Amino acid sequence: MNSSSRPSPIAGLGAALQTASPVLPDSEIEDLVRTHFGLEGTAEWLWGEKDSNHRLTLGDKRTVLVKVLNPGEPPSTTDMHSRALLHVARADPGIPVQRIVPASNGAPDIRIPGPEGNTRAVRVVTFLPGQALSGATHSVAQRYNIGLMMARMQQALASFEHASASHKLTWDMTYSLDLRGVCNCLGEGEERAALTQCLDLFQDEVLPRLTQLPSQVIHNDFNSENILVDPADTDRVSGIIDFGDMVRAPRVFDVAVGASYILDDESEPVESVFDFLKGYASLARLTRPEIEVLYPCLLARLVMRLAIPSWRATLFPNQAERLLRKHDLVRRTLARVRAYRQQAFTEQSAAVFQRVSQ
Repeated sequence: MNSSSRPSPIAGLGAALQTASPVLPDSEIEDLVRTHFGLEGTAEWLWGEKDSNHRLTLGDKRTVLVKVLNPGEPPSTTDMHSRALLHVARADPGIPVQRIVPASNGAPDIRIPGPEGNTRAVRVVTFLPGQALSGATHSVAQRYNIGLMMARMQQALASFEHASASHKLTWDMTYSLDLRGVCNCLGEGEERAALTQCLDLFQDEVLPRLTQLPSQVIHNDFNSENILVDPADTDRVSGIIDFGDMVRAPRVFDVAVGASYILDDESEPVESVFDFLKGYASLARLTRPEIEVLYPCLLARLVMRLAIPSWRATLFPNQAERLLRKHDLVRRTLARVRAYRQQAFTEQSAAVFQRVSQ
């Protein structure tokens, strides 16, 4: 996609995604953590979509992650993410999430001066062992275990409440129709029509049924970079990271998000999604209305995965290569799913949950 065809920024979408996150020098990170967290170490910058992340290696060789949050993220949203991490650790200690390293004053995060007179939060968490799913060998057992881990995460978060849980988030599928303007600038002819048709399907089949879909706070980003697996046993999930896209939304949206990344493995057929659903179904159930909207939700998430990075690449051209690195892969995945009959997908999904309940 050349620069002339890239979509213009869309007003009202994601303040944090539209706001640059200035990178602090490593020496400043080291001073900051020493002052506010009582930790001595050597910092190293790590890329992040909207935040400034740093690995801090302590004197005893342990490592922690220092996350300097985007200036566009409201303090209440930051607090929600911190409280959710604490909540999951209490609700199900076996879920491998990062543990918060409290500041010297006991707070789960602190605030520091930011650019343009605002402030930004700093959170320190433990590093989790493992390798990103994106670089691991994939298998039926692994997909099953990812589905099971999502069900556990949803059950842990089911009792979590926060005043900011219903904040508007660009990556919340509820607002996927806001991306129509971006989609109109993507592709040509049949490809552009396909994106519009996917959003039309979501509008016609999902939005009218929102009140029928059980909702709760969801992780909302079970992607192949946020799921870690054990290098010695890649079937085993060793970590779930990045709660930055969590929101109160229909839980089936969470399932559709996870399914969309399962399909990043192009060597596997669309049916590989059902391995993931079997793992989920071993612990949790989707209602019939949820099963019936899973297919259009999956399509909508894939459209979002094309539109949002493309939109952000216009805002931050220096990051375009990294933001768009999976663009062609997602385009092909969307085409594969659209070629799979919706009725067949729904029937096979229903069969997964029916078999487990028998």
